[in-house]
Amino acid sequence: MPARSELTPALRERICELHSAVHWGYKRIHNRYPRISLSTTRYTIKKEHERRAGVTKPRSGRPKKLDATDKVRLLDAISNNPRITHEDLLTEVSYKVKIDSIRRLLNAENLRKWRCSWRPYLSEEAALKRLRWAVRYRHFTPEDWARVFWSDECTVERGIGVRREWTFIRPRDQPKEGQCQGLPHRGKQVKQMFWAAFSGATRRTGLIPLFGNPEAERTGITGLVIEELYRRILPTLMSNEGAIFQHDNVPTHAAYVVRDALREMNIEVMEWPPYSPDLNPIENLWALLKAEIYKLRPDLIHMRNNDETKAILVATAQLAWDQLDLDHLKHLWE
Repeated sequence: MPARSELTPALRERICELHSAVHWGYKRIHNRYPRISLSTTRYTIKKEHERRAGVTKPRSGRPKKLDATDKVRLLDAISNNPRITHEDLLTEVSYKVKIDSIRRLLNAENLRKWRCSWRPYLSEEAALKRLRWAVRYRHFTPEDWARVFWSDECTVERGIGVRREWTFIRPRDQPKEGQCQGLPHRGKQVKQMFWAAFSGATRRTGLIPLFGNPEAERTGITGLVIEELYRRILPTLMSNEGAIFQHDNVPTHAAYVVRDALREMNIEVMEWPPYSPDLNPIENLWALLKAEIYKLRPDLIHMRNNDETKAILVATAQLAWDQLDLDHLKHLWE
C-alpha cells in the first residue's frame, strides 16, 4: 500500500471479521492481504473495540491557540465594528496567531468581508424627494412598471469599462506566457455620448449618438439637442396607451424647450428625485454594453486615437447594444 495511507472502514471490518468470526490468525490474514503489513493487521484487530463501523478515531492534534473566549471576543469585535480590519482583530487576541488563522476562523463562521456599496450623498431635501417618489409609486404592479420607458445618456470612452480578465497563470509567469492584460494608450481617449431607452415590455430604442450644438458657447449637448431627439423618437416610442417616460433632472432635460416639447406631445413624465442614478435600471445596461463592446472588438483597446477608431467605437457600441439579450431588459424591471 502507499506510505501512510489508511485502511478503508470496509477493509478494517473485513479484517476484524476474519479474525473474530472465521478465527483466522494474524499471519493468515496478512497472507490474504499481503499489501497490509503484519503489524498493521495486528493493530487493526487490537483497536477494533475502540472504533465504530471501522471509522478512524478522531485524532487530538495540536491544541488550538484560539480558545472559546478568543472566538467570542473576535465575534463581538466584528459585531461592534463591521469595518474592523484583520490587523485590529489580531490585537483583540494579543497576536496569538497570524492573519491566516483569523481568516480560517471567520470562514468557519461563514463570515467574510464585503466591499462597501457606494451611495450618493443626499441632502435632507433630496432624501425627502426620494421618499416621495417611493411613496407615489409604491402601488405600481409589475404591469405598471412594464409601461415605463427608462432613458439616459451614456458616454462610451475607449478603455473604460474593460473587465479584468482572469488566468490560471501566476503573475510572475504571465509576461512570458503572454497572459498579461493590455492597457489602452495613455492620454485623451476617443469617446462618444449616446442616448437610449428601454421598457420592461422588452422594447428598446437604438443606441443613438449625440452630437453637441455647434451654436452653443461650449458646443456641448444642450436642451435644443435633447428637444430635437425627443421630437424625433418619442412620438413613435410612446405610442402605446399608458406609456410613461422617465428621464433624470439634468439641466438639458429640465430646459424649457424640452418641457414644452413633452407637454405638446402629451407624454406622461415620471417624477424623478435628484441624485438617483441607482433607481434607474438602465445604468446596469450601460455596464453590460461596455463589456460587450470589447468582446466584439478586443483590438479596440490598442487602436490609435483618431477618427477611424472613433467610427469603429460608435459602430461597435451600436452593434453591442442591439445584441444585448432581451432577458436582461425583462429582469431589470422585475
